[in-house]
Amino acid sequence: MKQTTIYVGMALLAMAGLSACSDSNSKDTSEKESGRETATNDSPDGPAAKASSGSADTVRLTPRQLGLVNVDMISYKTQPLKPVILANGVLALLPDSRAEVSSHIEGKINKIYVREGQRVSAGQPIVQLASFQLLELQNQYAEAHSEAEFLLAEYNRQNELRKSNIGVLSQYQSADAKLKAARAREMSLRDKLRLIGVSTNGIGKGGSMTATLIIRSPINGYISEFHENIGALVQPQTLLAEIINPDRIEANVFVYEKDADFVREGQTIDLSFVNRSLPTVKGTVAYISRAVDDENNAITLHVNFTRPKGEMLAADMSVQARIVGTGEYVSKTAIPRTAILDDGEGKFMFVTSRSTADTIPFRKQKIEITRQGDQYVEVKPLGKLPADIKIANNNVLALEAERKKGE
Repeated sequence: MKQTTIYVGMALLAMAGLSACSDSNSKDTSEKESGRETATNDSPDGPAAKASSGSADTVRLTPRQLGLVNVDMISYKTQPLKPVILANGVLALLPDSRAEVSSHIEGKINKIYVREGQRVSAGQPIVQLASFQLLELQNQYAEAHSEAEFLLAEYNRQNELRKSNIGVLSQYQSADAKLKAARAREMSLRDKLRLIGVSTNGIGKGGSMTATLIIRSPINGYISEFHENIGALVQPQTLLAEIINPDRIEANVFVYEKDADFVREGQTIDLSFVNRSLPTVKGTVAYISRAVDDENNAITLHVNFTRPKGEMLAADMSVQARIVGTGEYVSKTAIPRTAILDDGEGKFMFVTSRSTADTIPFRKQKIEITRQGDQYVEVKPLGKLPADIKIANNNVLALEAERKKGE
């Protein structure tokens, strides 16, 4: 915005000087041009015809005035374009930087240790549950442990008898099978208790059992949402809290299907933050989705980037990417970016078919940019133009400033 203001100011100063130097002979020039235009009108649809009619989209300048403001005239150019793709996107959390917290067993919430927005570390307590189901599970483990110890003693006795040729083989085999089944049940219950974070040390050996269970954070991050209150009865499917780690974030950039051939994994891009006053950062295309989004006919680029230090970034923030694509495209209607005027309502160029006249009429012509290059772009005029058209280049803001004087 500041740069545009400076250009406009320079253009206005240049045009002020331009007008001052032309005031002394404006009357003679007007009389000459009036007679000349009557004799040399172009077709009604051409820009010169519109200029002679005094259209608000037309500005008249002499070659000397064009030289004063450093405006030259060019034609369409056949130019190879290395495509520049401007694409929108959003920030997204990596799959392993988002976690949902729940309980493996039924219980009632006794304590809540955190609140929304709080930073937590992996393993930090989130809630405390009181659970009858936990007591039952520990009791079952104690019984299984005791049974396994008893069957181990019986197995050892039958084994000694077998070695002494006193015992019956079938009794030894039965003791062996029962011991294996008891050990399997004991191990299954032990693994269940360890899974929910309860130690089995001491259970079944006279140690005490616990009726409370601590639910802990699985990752480092921030509590984004907490869904339950103290006293709530929770089930294994109950979502207690959601945790996100914004330190692990990527940009999902959406590139239209027509530009898919110009992007590659490993490609470097420039990433800017649309609604934040942050510097542009460099990013690298880590992965490209192999499916086209039906809603917007785009593929998704998953971009890793170095986040600005000390700045808060969050999922779903808008970003814009500038990608210099691979490969080249040869355009027959290319013009330099310096010939394009962006007035906030659209893209325009100033055109004339009377480039050799003493007073040259330029018409402001709306255009569509069909392909982007680094220095050049391919344009499509929104309307018919003569084949011998000339286009104003450099400092077109000066032409716009002069045109507005006649409004």
